[in-house]
Amino acid sequence: MTKHKRSFLRWLVPLLCYYAVLAIFLTAYWKQAYNRAVDAKENEIAFDVELAMDDIDFSVEEATARIAQISEAFSLYTLSYNKNQITLLLKNMVEETDLSYSIICDLDGAGYDMDGRDVNISKESYFDDVAAEYSRGGLGMLLPDGQTDLDQEILIVSGLTFGNKEKGYLISKIPVVIVSEQLFQDKYIANRSDIVTIDGDILTFGHNKKHSATAGVTRQKLWTNLPSGISKDTIKLSISQKNVYISDIPDYGYVIVVPFAKMTGAVVTFITEDEMKQMIDPDLDEVRYLYTWLFLSSIFLVFLVFFANVVSNYIEKKKREKRFTAVERDIVTGLMTRLSATRAIESYIAEPGEKRGLLFIIGLNSSDKDKKETAFTNERIKEFSRVLEMNFRATDILGRISDTEFMVFLKDIHEDKDVRKQTDHMQMFLHDVRVTDGEMEISANAGAALYPDNGKGAHDIIAAAQNALANSRKDGDGRLSF
Repeated sequence: MTKHKRSFLRWLVPLLCYYAVLAIFLTAYWKQAYNRAVDAKENEIAFDVELAMDDIDFSVEEATARIAQISEAFSLYTLSYNKNQITLLLKNMVEETDLSYSIICDLDGAGYDMDGRDVNISKESYFDDVAAEYSRGGLGMLLPDGQTDLDQEILIVSGLTFGNKEKGYLISKIPVVIVSEQLFQDKYIANRSDIVTIDGDILTFGHNKKHSATAGVTRQKLWTNLPSGISKDTIKLSISQKNVYISDIPDYGYVIVVPFAKMTGAVVTFITEDEMKQMIDPDLDEVRYLYTWLFLSSIFLVFLVFFANVVSNYIEKKKREKRFTAVERDIVTGLMTRLSATRAIESYIAEPGEKRGLLFIIGLNSSDKDKKETAFTNERIKEFSRVLEMNFRATDILGRISDTEFMVFLKDIHEDKDVRKQTDHMQMFLHDVRVTDGEMEISANAGAALYPDNGKGAHDIIAAAQNALANSRKDGDGRLSF
C-alpha cells in the first residue's frame, strides 16, 4: 500500500466510523422523537374529546334531570283530563333543554306530543323495547333502531304513573347530530371517530363520514368493521370501567377510546399511521432542524478533516524537504554536499546516450597558515560560492566537498575545443579569485579530470581530480592541473 493510500485511509476510516455512529444515533433519536410526538398527539386528542364529551354529558344529564322532575309532576295529572297543562310542561321542557321533541302516551302507545297533536307510536320499531323496559317505571335511554338516518337522535324514556293510577310513557328525543357537530370539528385527521354504546351500537359518525343504511335495517355496530389487532372486549372494558384507552394497532395505526363520564358509551377514534404522520409532521420540525444542523456540521467536519489532512501532509512534506536539504545541501553555501554531488554525477552518467564531462575540484589557499581558520570564515566561503555559481551554468553540478574544496562538473563536454575553452575559463576564474586582504593573500588552485577518460564513475574522476589538485598546488598558487 502506497503512502498516499495510507494517508487517505488515515482520515477516511475515522470519518466513516463517525458517520456510522451518527447514523445509529440519529435513527434512534428519530424513533424516540416520533414516538414522543405520537404520544403527545394522542393525549391531546383524548383531552379535547373529553372536554367536548363533558358538554355532551351535561346536556344529557340536564335533559334527564328535567324529565325525572316532570315525571314526578305527572303523578298529579291524568293523561286525558290535564292535556293542556301536560303539553305546556312538555313544551317548556323542550325549550329549556337540548331536547328536540317529546310525547306522552299510555301503555298502548296512544297519546299526544308537546304541541298537543295526537300520536300513536305502537307501530314504531322501538315501542316493543319501551314497553319491555319501562312499563313498570324507570328512566333510561334507547336507540331508535331501523331508522333511515342513523345519526339523528337518542330516546330518553321515563315510565309514568298518572294520578288515576294509570301507567304510560314520557318519550323525549335528544338529537345526537348536535353531539356530532360539537365533537368532530375536523380539527384532527382520523380514519373514523364514532360515538358508540357499550354494546358497539354506533350513535353518530364523526368527520361527516355517514354510513349508509336503509329502513328496517338494524343499527350498525362498531364490531363489524374493527381493524385487526384490536378486540371488542378491550373497547367494552374501557367503556364499562370509564377509563381512557390509547393503544397502537399493528399494521394499522392507533385507537383512542374516551368513555362518557355519565352516559354509558364512548368516542372511539381510529387513526391510520399515515394520518398520524400528517398530524405530527409540524411537531417534528425541530428534529428536522437538528438533523439539518448535524448534516451541515458533518460537512464542516469533513472539510476540517480534509483541511487538517492537507495541512498535515504539507507540514510532513516540508519536514521531509528539510531533512532532505540537510543531507543534500551544504548548510553554509547551499551548494550540493560531496554525497549529493557524487549522486548527481552518477545520475547523469546513467542517462542513456553518450555522456562526457569535465570535472574541476577547486581548493582555496591562504598565505598565512596560522590564520587559516580566520581566512575561511563562513562569510568568505559564502562569497566564494556566490562567485562560483555566477561563473558557471545552472545545469552544471556545483558542490562543496570539504571545508576549503569545491566541485564543478560540466556536462556534455564532447569536443577537445570545449575542453580547452572550459580550461581557459577556469584558469581565468582562478586568477580573478586571487585577492590580497591586508597582509593575507587568498588564492585558489584547481585539479581537472575528464569523464570517461580519467575514470568510469563519479568516484574515479573525483579521486583523479583531487590528485590533480594536489599536483597543481606543488606548482604554485592559482594553477590548474590535469
